[in-house]
Amino acid sequence: MEPSTIRTLTKIGMVGSLAVLILPQFHEGSSGNRHGQTQSLDLHTWAGIALVGFTVWHYNCYQPPVWVQK
Repeated sequence: MEPSTIRTLTKIGMVGSLAVLILPQFHEGSSGNRHGQTQSLDLHTWAGIALVGFTVWHYNCYQPPVWVQK
């Protein structure tokens, strides 16, 4: 797979997981009431983990600078 395609996929993954991470808060409103919403919490937690994973993957898609390789 082309490096540019991989970078595009990781960016799409980061945007998607960020949306899943943030959108439930808009649905709940500013009260932050999460009683009885364990599925929402689980989804929020997994979206946060996915965001970190996609970010690390995206970071590793680029070649390190020349001064780091020495």
